[in-house]
Amino acid sequence: MANRDHSLDDGIIQAAYSEFLAYGFQKASLHKIAEKAGVTTGAIYTRYKNKDALFASLLQDFLETMQVLFAPIAEEYEKAKCSAQPDGILRAINAEEQVYFQLLTEHCNDCTLFFCRSDGSSMETVLHKLMDQKAEQTVEFFSHIYGKAPNADAIRLLMGSQFWYFRQLLDQHMEEGRMLTCLQAVLDFTNAGWRQLCDTLQ
Repeated sequence: MANRDHSLDDGIIQAAYSEFLAYGFQKASLHKIAEKAGVTTGAIYTRYKNKDALFASLLQDFLETMQVLFAPIAEEYEKAKCSAQPDGILRAINAEEQVYFQLLTEHCNDCTLFFCRSDGSSMETVLHKLMDQKAEQTVEFFSHIYGKAPNADAIRLLMGSQFWYFRQLLDQHMEEGRMLTCLQAVLDFTNAGWRQLCDTLQ
């Protein structure tokens, strides 16, 4: 087998990123990606098993970045568990929300790919698993603190709505300052709901 021409890799990645960002996973075309990169579709298939593998490869670094950024938040929730006070819970939630602000400002295009352009791909499955995991963790968190579980179905709806808000902000291509202001207003609204939930469980 001939050695692969690695000089083509960056061009394929850049073309794929542009195509997926513009059209989403389902409507993106490998033929157009190849044209933009100045290669044949065969050159893409020698590097990636299929379109899904190519799309997933673009998000691997971003997923690792998310893991790193969210890792310290677990400590905040542990502190909140120990305090068992609404203010501690809200501090943990606010710390998590700051990570979303950081993702929007520093990784906006990656966020768009993952949250808005992944429908139909294996990354959509990863996103839904993250949402389900977050909902389960939230139910467990409140159950541990208050000794009784909140309505799990309502929690899933609340968590899903927060992801939906995030997706809508990205889809509307707002200027960064306007987008962050809008996100803060939405989070202020949802935080009031979390505080009310704490009050009803006490």
